[in-house]
Amino acid sequence: MPGTIRAVGRLLAFLPVLTWRGLWIGFSALRHPPAERALARARWQMHSCAVFCRRLGVRVHIVDPGGHARDDRAMLAISNHLGVLDPWILASTMPMAFAAKAEMASWPVMGRICRNVGIVFVERSRRMETTRLVDEIRDRMRHGVRVLVFPEGTTSRGPDLLPFKTGGFEAVAGMDDGAVLPIYMVLASVAGRPATFEEQQSIGWSGEPMMRHALRALSLDRPVVEVRIGDPIPTAGLSRKDLADRARAAVLGLAGL
Repeated sequence: MPGTIRAVGRLLAFLPVLTWRGLWIGFSALRHPPAERALARARWQMHSCAVFCRRLGVRVHIVDPGGHARDDRAMLAISNHLGVLDPWILASTMPMAFAAKAEMASWPVMGRICRNVGIVFVERSRRMETTRLVDEIRDRMRHGVRVLVFPEGTTSRGPDLLPFKTGGFEAVAGMDDGAVLPIYMVLASVAGRPATFEEQQSIGWSGEPMMRHALRALSLDRPVVEVRIGDPIPTAGLSRKDLADRARAAVLGLAGL
């Protein structure tokens, strides 16, 4: 019961701030010239997501020995995907845009917020969408914005990874000055002690109703999520399959596997 009360309280504190800041980002971007709006959205999203994480009771610990979160270079960032909190957690660490499933665009309120912050919508069931995804990723990168994709294509409970889909890597494959930034997330501690394997598994979304999954994740006492950032992988001369293989190996390395 205490965990449920904690989760509901966090959710009620989060939703009004999400709505207000999501709408504010979209309107504020209009004050900038069109060429600067994507980067402005990404920067405001980073600051807003830091607020979101505090409201959700999640502390984010960044492990970034190379300082790549502070690097202004536009790259394709890739990460493992645990659950519904991942976008807020990752976007709090650096300015970025997300590639997300197209269904989100039609969600009440949330769809408008997603459009305001510059999310790239993808219809994964249609093969022709790969070309549009590549074009949109490249467009964001031309405007100085880092783009993050979840190459597993769905959530996984870890610590191992599902095979990486290669579509997103096409945007940077063979690019002379391009790079792929590997990221790994893990629940590091709960209530001031190391998280158990069962707790780490509990925040993974396994297909149950989204609200049930969110409440379970938010019921944890003082969770700390560790975001490990690896060294960028140069893309010159590499195909999208090569990049997917190297990126998956790099993320597994960050996981200690």
